[in-house]
Amino acid sequence: MADRYAIDVNGFLDLAARTARRLDSLAEAVFGVMFVANEMRDAVALAPDLARAFARSVDPWVERATALAEHGGAVLWAAERAVVEYCRADAAMAVDTDRAADSRGHGRWTVS
Repeated sequence: MADRYAIDVNGFLDLAARTARRLDSLAEAVFGVMFVANEMRDAVALAPDLARAFARSVDPWVERATALAEHGGAVLWAAERAVVEYCRADAAMAVDTDRAADSRGHGRWTVS
């Protein structure tokens, strides 16, 4: 039986691969900013007021950027799992359908 799905599996896989590459780029950028922010934090550590002001302005952004990259990865993983399960269930349904079509029943309960 030819594999035909209600979704474009190849298109989804291409989109997932492009999205994964962009998420990798995002994660690299976030880690780069975190590295610079930590260096700046170290540089202003001896000035407590400046260090607090820096932390108030930068820490929320770093937390949101990190969460964004992590959430994007989690969403992509969940979408990939859903497509895999869809394909697996569709293949199982096709096998069951073929078996049912081959079955003719028993005794007087013959399927025509």
